[in-house]
Amino acid sequence: MKPLISVIINNYNYARFLPDAIESALEQTYPHKEIIVVDDGSTDHSREVLRPYEGRVQLILKENGGQASAFHAGFAAAQGEVICFLDSDDYWAPQTLERVASVWRDSLAIVEWRIECVDADGKPIGKQLPTRLPPRGDLRPRLMRHMFYPCTPTSANAFSRRALQAIFPLDETLWRISADLPLVLAAPFYGELEFIDEPLAYYRLHGSNLFHGMPMDWARLEREVRQGLARERIIREHAMRQGLKPHPRLGYSLPVLNLYRLMLLLARRAVPEMQGDTRLKLALWGTEAALKTDTPWTWRERWGYIRPLWASLIAPRKALEQAVRWIFWNASAEELQKFLSEAHR
Repeated sequence: MKPLISVIINNYNYARFLPDAIESALEQTYPHKEIIVVDDGSTDHSREVLRPYEGRVQLILKENGGQASAFHAGFAAAQGEVICFLDSDDYWAPQTLERVASVWRDSLAIVEWRIECVDADGKPIGKQLPTRLPPRGDLRPRLMRHMFYPCTPTSANAFSRRALQAIFPLDETLWRISADLPLVLAAPFYGELEFIDEPLAYYRLHGSNLFHGMPMDWARLEREVRQGLARERIIREHAMRQGLKPHPRLGYSLPVLNLYRLMLLLARRAVPEMQGDTRLKLALWGTEAALKTDTPWTWRERWGYIRPLWASLIAPRKALEQAVRWIFWNASAEELQKFLSEAHR
């Protein structure tokens, strides 16, 4: 028997893209579906856009609470055995749900598929995600050592109801954006992962995405570190429920996160979650992470993550500049200097 699939479209102020997302859900060739649209307190004309769809989709209109809040509201209304979240600025190929249903089995917690990056007008820009194929099957051993795998954004994931019931509720304050991250990290503890190597979704990069890229902004960097460190707590919590023990240095296993932490530490902007971080710890364990990562980096790329960590022990200012230049490699000299000048404010 084919599963009922619940499609939850979360929207906040994307009225111009919203029809494409809804129409792509309505036009799915798979018949056993329900479509729920959660408007998270939009202040543009999103609700006028939604009015003609009343009766064809289930509408949930709520006050603004962020993406995790929208996920919770949609899931509370969903009846499906399989749950898909679709961002309102993205859209799907017509056969997406049919392909998900064709591979679905009881042992799965998550199905991911390839996603095509497009511009604001829906024109492909020549990039697909993930850049590397994720491992299929049981991801727990990998997550408990690396707290990462090549995952896809919100609109290219389907979750089992069983997994989401075990994961929810999320911290709505921490996950106002990027609420798909705790889902893709925790779901593998409740079943296997399957990947469909076909571009079935379209990820729109239009210049105002909250999730795309890392701007040169200290407040955003602080948020990235808080969410990055939350990865470890998520994995440890769900591993502990199953009697599993993650690697003791799991929290230092992401090279880019180690550089983010070093930047905040040197700029005297450390967030509370960084309590216990020292330059020596970051140098020792950050080096281990850069050397042992299974990302196919060259030695030059590994050195780019290691050099600032060790430089921080003898030349903190120089190390901060090295880290900033490595992370924001495509920024102009003027942008870099402005960012560095704001370091200790």
